[in-house]
Amino acid sequence: MTHARSACVLILLAAAGCTSTNGTDEEPDLPTPAAAGSPAARQPAPVTPPPLDAGPGGSTAGRYGPAHGSAGFSYPADTRGKALTVAVSCRGRGGVEVHLTVPQADFRLACASGEPAVTYHQFALPAAHRTGSVRVTAPSGVTWAVTVGRSDPAGEDPATATG
Repeated sequence: MTHARSACVLILLAAAGCTSTNGTDEEPDLPTPAAAGSPAARQPAPVTPPPLDAGPGGSTAGRYGPAHGSAGFSYPADTRGKALTVAVSCRGRGGVEVHLTVPQADFRLACASGEPAVTYHQFALPAAHRTGSVRVTAPSGVTWAVTVGRSDPAGEDPATATG
């Protein structure tokens, strides 16, 4: 009889080890490590007008975007002695071409399909205080945004600058 009781206890222990604690036979749904950290699960940052670190005495003259394809906008005049800063962000296949009426400058930015590409250009020219406009030429599949601002020229200490 001792063998029969031992066998019965072993069978009960084995059966208890095979049941789940929540009363169902299904495994709980847990995220797999590959799905939780996969690049497809993370969304890239949105394309927005890039922030400017204008510092003391700096200002934002205009923002535009996000936009697709080609477009332009104007920005107002400001104080003499300030540099004009243009920041562009873009994402998509191809790139953008940026044309500034003041100070008659052009530059290009190659875009990528992941995180937005961002570039900053500063123009410390006598005409930088004037009213101007930005014209961006881009394919329709490219999303872009622009910020224009004015600040003290890079490398110049505002405390020692003369106007």
